[in-house]
Amino acid sequence: MSPALHVRNLGGLLAAEPAWGWRTDRELLCAHGRVLAIGAGVGPALRSLERDGEPVAVLDAAGLLAVPGLIDGHVHPVAGSVSVVPPGHGWTDTYLNAGVTAMVSAGELTFPGFSSSVLTPEAAARLAANSAWAFGNIATPPRVYAGTLLAVPELDREHFRQVAQAGGKCVKYIYYPFAGRRWEAEVAAYTKWADEFGLVTKMHAGGTSYQGHSLEADAELVSAVAPRVLAHANGGPIPMDDQALATIVERTGCHLELILGGSLRVLRDLVGLLRERDELHRITVGTDTPGGNGTMPRGPLQVVAAIAGLGQVDAATALRCGTENVARAHGIPGGALAAGQPADLLLVGPVRGSSHPTVASALEAGEIVGVGAVVSGGAVAALPGRYTPPPAALPTLETP
Repeated sequence: MSPALHVRNLGGLLAAEPAWGWRTDRELLCAHGRVLAIGAGVGPALRSLERDGEPVAVLDAAGLLAVPGLIDGHVHPVAGSVSVVPPGHGWTDTYLNAGVTAMVSAGELTFPGFSSSVLTPEAAARLAANSAWAFGNIATPPRVYAGTLLAVPELDREHFRQVAQAGGKCVKYIYYPFAGRRWEAEVAAYTKWADEFGLVTKMHAGGTSYQGHSLEADAELVSAVAPRVLAHANGGPIPMDDQALATIVERTGCHLELILGGSLRVLRDLVGLLRERDELHRITVGTDTPGGNGTMPRGPLQVVAAIAGLGQVDAATALRCGTENVARAHGIPGGALAAGQPADLLLVGPVRGSSHPTVASALEAGEIVGVGAVVSGGAVAALPGRYTPPPAALPTLETP
């Protein structure tokens, strides 16, 4: 069993309770994979651990701020070096070192032997179930919630049950042939089975993917399918037109996923529209990688900075888009700092040399921040994060 982790000498933290926002607490305590206490509750909880003889490691934060670990809501998990561009061996570790403590699959599209042209119901369910099992058994961080069921005609309830039982989280419309057939009853059944087994429906937005095989969705189709999450709403790689996006915002309650590889102009406008409607809770963050955009370890952090800087959103809310909003949209744990939540967190500060003195001012100026440490499941997983420039001060770890 790994020791508990006492994080002290914080410059503050982004907490979920009593309300989402910055707090001045100087310490927090993690044990058994969870946040045990924050602020004033740390002392009593620490003494209790010591009475029970539990070892405690100490992470001196050197004045950095604690924020929830980022969650990439749109990855395409690869098997070893089998990928698109470039080969993906070791990619999850690079994302971890840029602050990503969890990620959600939007479909395992680059596994050996995969072809959308021969994707039968049995093949789609088997691919999702096997992927969920395989990535679910990897003990090292980040957590990869794999096993997305790719929607094809003639799936049945048993396929959905099989994927959910294996640990899959999503159903994705990307290759489903809407054109030239009556699909309404089948899609309604898919929505019913997804809800029954706790699977989140996602849908490819905008034009076709770079491989050229995916659907081209418009506002009418998205409104009719009513997915829980609209993938890469600002373009994957190109977005639908502005009026179509405005219609989807108005007609549906779906979450709108933003990525770095899409249109940053559309990202700005979508954020502005949702800000005016007081619906920023609908924004989630992803990368749509590995894929045609390569790998993007800093992608989630850069999208958060774009939401704050381009979208004129306060830093705490922008970080929520890349943490708690993603977790809630996909029905997975984490994304928030509060007692009882998974102990996935980052220690961050303005990048060394930044003209901005605080994390909030840096993000609101559109800058990424430096990751001084990554904590996953209550254990230090990176010290410092290797895929961001360093903050002005670096934490230190004392193990028992």
